[in-house]
Amino acid sequence: MRETMTYNPCFYQLREGQLQRMLEIISHNKEAKPHGVVFFGDSLTQMYDLDKYFPQIPLKYNCGIGGATSEELLWFVDEAVIKYQPSLVVMMIGINDLGHTVMLSPKDIANYVKSIIDLIRGNLPDTQILLLSTLPCVESLRDYHHVLGIRCNDLVKMIYIQYQELILDNKTTLINVFDEFIDENNEAKTKYYQDGLHLNERGYQKLTSLIEKKIQDYL
Repeated sequence: MRETMTYNPCFYQLREGQLQRMLEIISHNKEAKPHGVVFFGDSLTQMYDLDKYFPQIPLKYNCGIGGATSEELLWFVDEAVIKYQPSLVVMMIGINDLGHTVMLSPKDIANYVKSIIDLIRGNLPDTQILLLSTLPCVESLRDYHHVLGIRCNDLVKMIYIQYQELILDNKTTLINVFDEFIDENNEAKTKYYQDGLHLNERGYQKLTSLIEKKIQDYL
């Protein structure tokens, strides 16, 4: 995360808000009951109002961290997933790796996500995982594209292609939500976004409709 740094050649920086969020997640895992559902990812997950959209799930934990990259989430998977002992993990990861500082390739991102899954599987052999494709961004917003570097939907789409090639765990289900958020021009549908990246209420309603049945199947 660049913030006001004038020099930072692709070194990711932790920020105060992320550290506070990590401490919240650690605090909650000490009181968490096993066999729930953990939602794990970046700000798109952190901003997901689980009580509102998944009232039917009795045990659910939001472990999203705004600004998190796939590598950062790999560092934190024990505290944010494994210690919660969930029956199901729902993950959406990758958009921050295409930001202004990190700029990983889709294959690099998929390899980090594969490592996250390997860690979960090695510690929680019976836990099911739903891995969602990374959502598209609204490229037509000039300020968004200028500030956030190389994020573009062609690269976002390639992350999911790499998932299909690299992630072969038989208890991980891949769900392509990307296609439901783009139009015929491969542009994100602005009606689902509050800005070029984050979803509005309509967007979260759409996302929920795409994954709620799959989640229910594992409960």
